[in-house]
Amino acid sequence: MTAARTGLDGTHRWTQLTFVENDPLDFDLDEWADVIERTASTAVCISAGGYVAYYPTKVPLHHRSTYLGDRDLLGEVVDLARSRGMAVMARVDPHAVHRDVVEQRPEWIARTEDGDLLEHWAMPGIYLTDAFGGYSWELTTEVLREIARDYDVDALFANRWQGHGPGYTGSTAADFRAATGRSLPTSADPADGEAWAAYRAWRRTRLSELVAHWDRAVQDVAPAVRFVPNLGSFTAADLEPRVARSVPFLLVDHQARGDGEALWAAGRDAKRVRALHPGKPVGLITSVGPESHDFRWKDSVNAAVETTGWIVDGFVHGAFPWFTKFAARIPDPRWIPAVERAFGLHRTVSADLAESRPVAEVLVWDADERGAPAPVRDAASGVYQALVELGVPFEYVGPGSLAALARPGVRLVVVPEVPTVDEAAADALRAFAEGGGALLLTGGGPDVVAGPDAVMRGALVTELLGVDVVERRGGIVRNNYVQREPGGALQDGFGAAQRVVGGTRLVRFGLPDGAGADGSAGGWANGDGARGIDVSWRFVPDHPDLPMEEVYPRSEPSDPAVLGGEVGAGRVDVVGFNVAELYWQALQADHLTLLDNLVRRGLGGRRAVELRGRGVLDVATWVGDRSFTVLAANLTDPMMMRGQRRAVSPLDGFRVVLDLDRVGALAGGPVPADRLRVRVLAGGGWADAEARVAEGTAEVPLPPVEELAAARLTW
Repeated sequence: MTAARTGLDGTHRWTQLTFVENDPLDFDLDEWADVIERTASTAVCISAGGYVAYYPTKVPLHHRSTYLGDRDLLGEVVDLARSRGMAVMARVDPHAVHRDVVEQRPEWIARTEDGDLLEHWAMPGIYLTDAFGGYSWELTTEVLREIARDYDVDALFANRWQGHGPGYTGSTAADFRAATGRSLPTSADPADGEAWAAYRAWRRTRLSELVAHWDRAVQDVAPAVRFVPNLGSFTAADLEPRVARSVPFLLVDHQARGDGEALWAAGRDAKRVRALHPGKPVGLITSVGPESHDFRWKDSVNAAVETTGWIVDGFVHGAFPWFTKFAARIPDPRWIPAVERAFGLHRTVSADLAESRPVAEVLVWDADERGAPAPVRDAASGVYQALVELGVPFEYVGPGSLAALARPGVRLVVVPEVPTVDEAAADALRAFAEGGGALLLTGGGPDVVAGPDAVMRGALVTELLGVDVVERRGGIVRNNYVQREPGGALQDGFGAAQRVVGGTRLVRFGLPDGAGADGSAGGWANGDGARGIDVSWRFVPDHPDLPMEEVYPRSEPSDPAVLGGEVGAGRVDVVGFNVAELYWQALQADHLTLLDNLVRRGLGGRRAVELRGRGVLDVATWVGDRSFTVLAANLTDPMMMRGQRRAVSPLDGFRVVLDLDRVGALAGGPVPADRLRVRVLAGGGWADAEARVAEGTAEVPLPPVEELAAARLTW
């Protein structure tokens, strides 16, 4: 079986077995053959070498398992997989070494800022390698070449290859100085300062060069074999696009949700990586155990429905499934039915999605990077949570994926509390609005920076609407409220309430030059004759929150809190406070109602797809050649916001309502109502269903929903 016949295209279901050093004593190949059979896995990733070799390596200083004897665990699993026609990937881990390497090649070992050897934080007596030095570029390269030459594998895979800080070795310091003219940054340098910024840029380039180097090295000895780097949930941006395009697929190593993560985080990772590297298949690595960075229960087992739900949410949004088990022994087999269930659902729907791609009317600007400050990360989570609750399918767009703004059917771009965008992004967003799209800016919208030195060009809201940003109150404002503008828009769902919770970070806007009333409720008109700006909510003036007798405003609301206006053929709406950040922090129902009104206005009061019923479904929409598929992961659970999930909450009575004109816009052509075939997921398989079609709308009732809902239209 050759690499060309198995393929590395993102359609596989992967079993990863991560050996521990004493596994050769009693590794049971037949037991793992049964796991592969039960889970319908089509590919396998097996520990091969790096920190420990599980095959008879001949590379000097490559530590062979003390317990290996005359066994070859790598070879045993490769033969098993090939006998079943499976794709095979061999895993290496170059992040740490034993004492003999330290003694013979100390220049390969990472150092502290003070120059001391960097001992492993979890295992005394072993040491961390410098990711930028000779261990990666020389020894690991030879290990990869040996495996590619001697074993019938499709790819090599590296875990923990990106290092743990600058390394502070002589060679890395010299390379960094040659490239930047600087010394390596230390903890004494500000995290947002020039030294660390230079390091992050250099690191990205150097790691991308390392991936390309390893890819060439394995192809030198086995032309059909490829190298695939492991990436964390926020580190896909570490790989330069030119290198990412050359690897078969990308992997996101987010093995389970950690403390304070919602169940939708799996799908978020899939969307983020697809936006950063369009067109590249993405896989989500799921551990069968809990993901706790504090407690590290790596050889334990998650609740079964937690594992199943994590995998399902990932593949709903385009991440092919992959599970990993630490240690070959299986003292607790409860994870096997969980993976079996998730992989079975993927097998059911994946064949129909093989030629499809995710699409959405709504795009969200993604700035939720690893180094972003907490308010930005919380705002990104708040928008995500709100759109999931509202059942709105969406995709990401960002500085590296501006072409997404031109995709068919895209109608609304949401820009949460992002501090800045560059001028290319600002110009693209303006062009999108002028061409008929809608923009929703929260937190007052970002500032625009220009050029390599990030010179401030001004506020995006000023460029779009002519509204000045007079003040950004970045500190926490207590006891803030917003009040309805009489007769204004965006007030559905508030009942008789005149005043609701506002924000904690506020923006004060100034009138455009020459502005005056335009005759509409709460409106302004630009002096240059542009169409008017409407205000729907205003800030209640600041007032004390204690003593209680003093809790009342001293004057009437005046400063606009929510405003908008037309730009070209499109529209821009602006929320002048941190509604997205605050929604994640406080989950105020009125903030969700406001966001719902804003999204509905941005979409013109219509949506391509709505799932109607009681429950929380994380929805994705996919288009193919004359097909449109709705997938939805069922997140309805008291433990949705924090694991572990205890049980699946079945949903009954849901309906999928599709606007066929909007579906056609996303699909790139009209949808003939008289030739629709509709199928739904029922009982673990596809079943024909009847759709009620009237006035350009198709309504499809769903069977009871467990982990996954699916409806597929073909014509």
